[in-house]
Amino acid sequence: MINAKSKDELLLPPSEQNTAADFVLEFLSHINVDKIFGIPGGAIEPLFDAVSHFNRNNNRPQILSSHQKAKSKIELITSRHEAGAVFMADGYARETGHLAVCCATTGPGSTNMITGIASAYIDNVPMLILTPQTPMSNFGQQNFQDSCDDSISIVTMLSRCTRYNSMVTHVDQLKYKLTSALKAALTYPRGPVHLSIPADIWKDAINVDINHCFADFSKLANNGYDKECYEDLCQLMTSKKKLLFLLGAESLPFAKTIISCAELLGADIVTTPTAKGCINANHPQYKGVLGFAGHLQAEDALLDSDVDHIVVIGTHLHPFETANLCNDSSIVKKMLYINHSMADGLMFESAHLLLTGNMKSIFRDLEDYLTRRQIIEAHRSRNSPQSISNVLHYDRITQNSAHIDFSSLTYVDQPFKNERVKPQYLMSQLPGILPEASRFFIDTGNSWAWATHYMHLNSVSNYHIAMNYGAMGWAIGAAVGAAFVKENSPTVCITGDGSYLMNGQEITVAVQHQLPVIFVILNDNGYGMVKHGQRMGGAEEIGYELPHVDFTMMARAVGATGVTVRHAQDLDELDMKALLSGGGPLLLDIYIDPEEIPPMGSRIRELEKA
Repeated sequence: MINAKSKDELLLPPSEQNTAADFVLEFLSHINVDKIFGIPGGAIEPLFDAVSHFNRNNNRPQILSSHQKAKSKIELITSRHEAGAVFMADGYARETGHLAVCCATTGPGSTNMITGIASAYIDNVPMLILTPQTPMSNFGQQNFQDSCDDSISIVTMLSRCTRYNSMVTHVDQLKYKLTSALKAALTYPRGPVHLSIPADIWKDAINVDINHCFADFSKLANNGYDKECYEDLCQLMTSKKKLLFLLGAESLPFAKTIISCAELLGADIVTTPTAKGCINANHPQYKGVLGFAGHLQAEDALLDSDVDHIVVIGTHLHPFETANLCNDSSIVKKMLYINHSMADGLMFESAHLLLTGNMKSIFRDLEDYLTRRQIIEAHRSRNSPQSISNVLHYDRITQNSAHIDFSSLTYVDQPFKNERVKPQYLMSQLPGILPEASRFFIDTGNSWAWATHYMHLNSVSNYHIAMNYGAMGWAIGAAVGAAFVKENSPTVCITGDGSYLMNGQEITVAVQHQLPVIFVILNDNGYGMVKHGQRMGGAEEIGYELPHVDFTMMARAVGATGVTVRHAQDLDELDMKALLSGGGPLLLDIYIDPEEIPPMGSRIRELEKA
């Protein structure tokens, strides 16, 4: 007698009722979520099952009204490590500007996510994290991978790195808690939110009408701001004073409008390292990066005694990022501070003006005001608006000098082509070697310093860096996640050999989905930032060495294209068109000169204070 049954016979008939997992997917699909990054496991299996049902069952019972159109499919992207899943969701959210979703199983699956969640929290990245628990009846019994409050409490662990964090202990709570979590994720200051749902509740039947939940999500942003303070800002900006715009990371979504305002005012522009993507590097008013690995031109612009007002936008001026250059009281008194909310710290109490509110509204209205003002002035002078220069003439200075090409000031050539690649030369060459539409993700370590100082892009919003938390390997996952957004233009991960050894397995996700991700590995056989930091700070040189690794062979072993660049001549001779013609990921194992000192002096000075 044969007891074995076919796969079709083992399939359970479809449920007539929607489960909590079905509810979550329906909800997410109606706010345009189409991907979930994560790793499966026993306790989270109901969610994975529901994704499968959601994608194949076109006749599933309708929870929502017919006029609401859900995403037709939700794709599960399986990472190789849970931190990689969060980093991918991070990159996906940065590239789209929308909510990202990631998940993991209970116990170590959930705890493995913490570094990625903390990084997203510091950088205000909107993200929903879904974790399970063992069945509630097993709580506190030290069951396999138990992470409830009576054991290794994942909810407690995530309490300080999420905007909303809760366990669902009854299916009837789910609607309220999911709505509350998403509102917290999508309203300023935005960031990751977490729901922990026990395995048995994922499977519970749910029957609710949630149509009214979605109206709120289109109106989450508070469009208001202090009108009186705004009028003061307009007066100060248009009083023939010399202005400097200092842009931080929270300026990125509004960069085009902010830069337009700076152009209408003739203001010089500097950015923090994390806001480098706000502006074309060759913009005539751009003076470079201020702070860590920054440029002397930017520091000179900040310290220029002729500057009357420093318009600080979308940054809290953290000491590491700005190299403490903004702490001087004479600088703070010049500040016109604009952000979604008040920055932490006493220094801002001395600022000349503080304007908080919806930055999109502030700069939309400011651009409109400045444009109308220019037209009126043109009419008064009997000139057409087209003939009026965007450069204002100040009381003490006319800001209309010949533009010096910013990128040429930091260009470093490498005439001896048979030597290891100078990282300065590499960074200056990469934008020209790689496809024009490439989006760059810069990893923690020496990559930060070299890219910040020497790599200059002629595009806007194509440069991403997570400098606040500094998680090694972030760029590896983030570049893969972002590649799912625009699959026809490559994402570029610039990382070190140390970071790649931590998280490089995520290249297999790019292989699996044939994503155009270019991994640029700065191979110096060590933790370069640690090594140079020890040398520059006079510490013992210890613990930074890494063994020789053939990353090209590793890439080829998993199905990616791998190329070794040992010398500058190899770099110059790269045929990127041919290398990218086969599709899928490409890894460039670039042997950089390990003795070149990165521009990280401000970091050493900070460590010396400890």
